[in-house]
Amino acid sequence: MRLLPALLLSTALVTQSVQAADISHQGAQELEQKFTAYLPEDLAKSGLIKVRPGTTDYELTFDPTVLLKDVDPKTFSISGLKPFLSLIRPMEDGLWHFAQTADLDVKGQFTAGPETTDFTYKIDAIRTEGIVDPDLLYFKSADMTADGIFVTSKSPQQSVEARFGSMKSAMSATRATPATIDIRSNMAMNGFTETVIDPAKVKVDLSADSVTADVAFNGLTYRPVQDLVFFILDNAKKKALLPTEQVRLKALVRANLPLFENLLESVDVANLKVGTPTGTFGAETLRYTISTDGLKDDASVGFGITIDKPSVPPGVVPDAFVSALPETVTTGISLENINLASGITYFIDHADFNAEKPLTDEQSAEIGKIFLPGGAMTIRYDDVSARSAVYDFSLSGTTTIYPEQQGRQNTDLTLYAKDFDKTISYLQENAKTVPQFGQAAFMLLMIKGFAKQAPDGRQMWNIVVDENKKVKINGQDLPFQP
Repeated sequence: MRLLPALLLSTALVTQSVQAADISHQGAQELEQKFTAYLPEDLAKSGLIKVRPGTTDYELTFDPTVLLKDVDPKTFSISGLKPFLSLIRPMEDGLWHFAQTADLDVKGQFTAGPETTDFTYKIDAIRTEGIVDPDLLYFKSADMTADGIFVTSKSPQQSVEARFGSMKSAMSATRATPATIDIRSNMAMNGFTETVIDPAKVKVDLSADSVTADVAFNGLTYRPVQDLVFFILDNAKKKALLPTEQVRLKALVRANLPLFENLLESVDVANLKVGTPTGTFGAETLRYTISTDGLKDDASVGFGITIDKPSVPPGVVPDAFVSALPETVTTGISLENINLASGITYFIDHADFNAEKPLTDEQSAEIGKIFLPGGAMTIRYDDVSARSAVYDFSLSGTTTIYPEQQGRQNTDLTLYAKDFDKTISYLQENAKTVPQFGQAAFMLLMIKGFAKQAPDGRQMWNIVVDENKKVKINGQDLPFQP
């Protein structure tokens, strides 16, 4: 809801070259006309956006209640929603200074099917200040803080209650080339708590000292994105697009490819605790990452999760297993060789946006073949590892699967082990307590016979499994295979 006034603000500012000027009634009227120019006529005249001259700034009021006037109160209702006031000041360099101070305290409910959900959103204070670049249609820089964030959602099946003590975020946008921009943003939230009661009435309490996020969005071709946004705003309420409008939409989507060069995002959770009926689980740090290199052919998408110093409640793990609990677990994989540009282009060329199903069944099958050249999807293991006091394993390599051909796949992995003898000794020493450890130690001794020594002294096994499920370890056939 808060993104719309910012979008409309930027949209209006791009349509004129603005220089520092006196604040006037005429200037306010011109700005209001610019802000509402991209809205449907009835909404433009509804009072959604109003601009008036202040002493040193233009005062822009965005009233979100206008957007709800035609909503059926039986399916959605809300109370406490009020207009947001923003201050806009022209600067000497043609940029605009933006400031907003607000709070939020709303309650409501919505009905989906037979179930009604009550919700609450509350923020004690929100403060935003930034610089808008009219040519970018975006903030050149912005800083936001928020305090006392409280959210609830309650239905007959489930309830959620979450709090953040405070939040702080910052972003910046810079020109990478005349046609692209780089966007960088970071956010930090402190004092997080959440309570979830699921349909079985099981209560789970989550907490973290902090949650931080860092996002880098590089090489964004912002002009085509702006054109696509304007097209969507102009046609959002239409039930069907005219043939000429479908042609225009398809041209706009094509113009956006590959959209950006790369996206990198990481989220870190510090001192995570998860309270359950069994006890409290936790981790000193939980990190999630995602990366991708644009909507292009031969694209890749990467995902990663790292858990440092995980902990479990006393008694959940037998004593013999305690020393084997990992100190760090990392899973980093990527999906490769995806022809996103060709697949999207095929969709655009063949889709009927007015039909219930934009593509026929045959076309849907064909687009799947285009996205995955040769019907193959490659999974790359970039960083998969587990370390504890008694083991240190890591692996890398690839697995190629064929989603349309069940069971067809091939794998080429390299497994590394540090202090492998220590791992075997641990299993042997605890074999009396855990009989399965004796069997595992025997298996590891057999596997050790296939090992090679890596240059850094670790044991190494290159494991190749072909499409006939034949296994080779360091070039040798695994015994006892059919």
